[in-house]
Amino acid sequence: MTQPVPPPASDEASLQFDRAEFTEAPSAPKCSFCQRAIKSVYYDLNTRLLCPECREQVEAELTGGSKSKRALKAAVFGFGAAIAGALVYWVVGLTGYNIGLIAILVGWMVGTAVFKGSESRGGWFYQALAVGLTYFAVAASLAPDVYKELTTQPPAEVAADAPAGEAVESSPAANVVLAGVISVAAPVLVGINSPISGLIYGFALFEAWRRTKRTELSIAGPFKLAEAPAEGEAAPAEQERSVG
Repeated sequence: MTQPVPPPASDEASLQFDRAEFTEAPSAPKCSFCQRAIKSVYYDLNTRLLCPECREQVEAELTGGSKSKRALKAAVFGFGAAIAGALVYWVVGLTGYNIGLIAILVGWMVGTAVFKGSESRGGWFYQALAVGLTYFAVAASLAPDVYKELTTQPPAEVAADAPAGEAVESSPAANVVLAGVISVAAPVLVGINSPISGLIYGFALFEAWRRTKRTELSIAGPFKLAEAPAEGEAAPAEQERSVG
């Protein structure tokens, strides 16, 4: 008994491997800023796509504006962040836990605030400002401990240089002034006595410096989107930059 032979497959039913068939066209690339589809021309901003309209806006922001206004706004933003960071540092310290790592958070807060105030431009001036404000915040957070140490000392220790060894009590106002003066050097003194704390303070200052680093922006273009070849035609040699 012979087995039935299946009929040969037709050309239409056979699989086609000579060309790919797409059910839908690929989506057009979008501008990284306005999210609108790029029709034909685009620019490249540090590997990010820009439409012509957004390119003009970005260039205007990079070259325009008042330097003094940006500096003032960065100082105000940074000072506010420094005060907030010092309060957080001090309040957490009341719990009795090791709070050295909070200094890094303070550096991040101050650096972010200064960078935002500079309208995201950054630079050496804003880096110096952020580092100075971060140091101020750390010193201010240590001021209550310095004042407490001064007021809890015996009178004889406070006035060790008094004539004939007389004990002289300092007034509260004098203690406040003295605590403020000592607090300026407190982060350095603490870092000398505790290298780990000094290293943490260094990281905090570095974070403030890093957050306000100038971002080098390079706008290249214009480029044209490569047109898709017609059906049945081979893709031409790439002469235009393609995206998508």
